[in-house]
Amino acid sequence: MHHLSPLLHVRFAPVLCAALALVACRSDNTASLPQPPSVALPVAVATVAPSGAGEMASGAVMAEERVELASRTSGTVRSMGLHEGQSVRQGQVLAQIDSRQADSAVRRARAALEAALAEQSKADGDITLHEPLVASGAMARNTFLNEQLRSRVAATAVEEARAALAGAEADRSYNSVTSPLDGIVVSRQIRDGDIAMPGTPLVTIEGQRNLVFRFAVPQSSLAAFEPGTAVPVMMDGREDQPIAGRVRGIVPSADPATRRYTVELALPPDSKVLAGMFGRVHLPSSVGESSNLLTVPASAVTDRGGLNGVFVVGNDERVEFRWLRLGERRGDEVVVTSGLSAGERILARVDSSVRDGARLTRTASR
Repeated sequence: MHHLSPLLHVRFAPVLCAALALVACRSDNTASLPQPPSVALPVAVATVAPSGAGEMASGAVMAEERVELASRTSGTVRSMGLHEGQSVRQGQVLAQIDSRQADSAVRRARAALEAALAEQSKADGDITLHEPLVASGAMARNTFLNEQLRSRVAATAVEEARAALAGAEADRSYNSVTSPLDGIVVSRQIRDGDIAMPGTPLVTIEGQRNLVFRFAVPQSSLAAFEPGTAVPVMMDGREDQPIAGRVRGIVPSADPATRRYTVELALPPDSKVLAGMFGRVHLPSSVGESSNLLTVPASAVTDRGGLNGVFVVGNDERVEFRWLRLGERRGDEVVVTSGLSAGERILARVDSSVRDGARLTRTASR
């Protein structure tokens, strides 16, 4: 049996002490690293639920009647006391354009008509006066023919003057801009004192009686939307109160980019929705499509560095952020298409203090 000499003992002792000191130093540094603060937040479980339908199609409510009223004459806008959101009635005067120029045009047209009538009266009088002279030979026939021609020209001038007067009076009537329907003022493009020219937009009116919901569907789902079919519409924020729409028609031309067809649903007049509101419609499930969907609470989804995901609770009660691919939102739940498995535990609610590696100390109430 070999024994180490005392000299070797002496040589190895400092090395062994240095190694032990380094290990102790590392242990102290590890223990001193700051740990993420513990969290006491509610926990939820990713669950699978029947989908009840295929994907969702988003759409918007639109007014069937929408008109943009424009000026048909020139002048200064007066008495346009309108504001966006104001209700108006059919035939109500919405704006008045200064009529001085139009009044002047009517007076000129009326004076021209009076002059044309006077000329026609004189020409007709000359024919009546000279006709016996022609019969007796006291007036040359060519002279009389010229007078008849002058009478016909005068009659034509009278008709032109009458048409000009009618046009001037019609232009003057355009100084009063009236609403063609009962509706709501959705935009006002000009103010009191502005100069309007022919074609200048003045105000836009939308009718509220006939509202439609427009959305796009793929070719495979067209058969479910025959005209007259009842379709529930879930408006944003009112998913629990679907509106019973009815298919009014399908635009028979697909969007070249999405290859989807636009479907229009007529909404009931008592639906209490406004043009521009967004909503969704269930599309029928495709053949072979899974009838179950994995969902998580919407409150569990958070944004970290531009990525949407949830904090998953591990077996060691530590949380870790995981990026997910999300689908549609259904009420208080969000559909998860990838990144999570059924039964995994997640934080049901997240605040700014949650960090990767934080330990779940206790489960708070949701």
